[in-house]
Amino acid sequence: MTASSAEPLFSTPRYATEASPHPASRRVVVAQQAHLAVALLDDPAPTLLLCLGETLPGSTEQESLPSSEALYLHLQMLLEQAEAGTRLYVCGDESFLWHVHRLARQAGLLGDEIELFKQGARRRLYCVHCGHFQDIGSEGECSCGQCRVKLFVREHFSQRLGAYMGVCIDPDSPYAAEVPA
Repeated sequence: MTASSAEPLFSTPRYATEASPHPASRRVVVAQQAHLAVALLDDPAPTLLLCLGETLPGSTEQESLPSSEALYLHLQMLLEQAEAGTRLYVCGDESFLWHVHRLARQAGLLGDEIELFKQGARRRLYCVHCGHFQDIGSEGECSCGQCRVKLFVREHFSQRLGAYMGVCIDPDSPYAAEVPA
């Protein structure tokens, strides 16, 4: 890619704003919160909505799960048994989206069968110094929750890790100063 190219030089992901018109034998909508998925439930294909803690009024087949872990486990089992032509639509913040994306890919779905709809500011950060993952907001700097290195949040996003890269801000003084007691 050249500097004059129209494509940005960053690897930040692009998210869907509306569901694609691709046909599906079954649609599975996974939402961090059920109300985030309302616009995706208008398709005539059979749809299952999986969400955390709440359901929507209506005729859509729905399953509400009590925790993220329960939702991930249930989704993994469901996707491992999915028939060809199943499409997955995921609504939530980036931490949630990319965790579900990873599960779907491990279960055998292709990248083209998964659509991501970002809602919320929470995102995942990977410390390149110690390998620690942590959730952050939209801030551009933070300290690693494990090694305490002061990190600059790069605009580089790893789809494999589902996280932005955090690199040391000041290599001459990487660790947070101890506060005297």
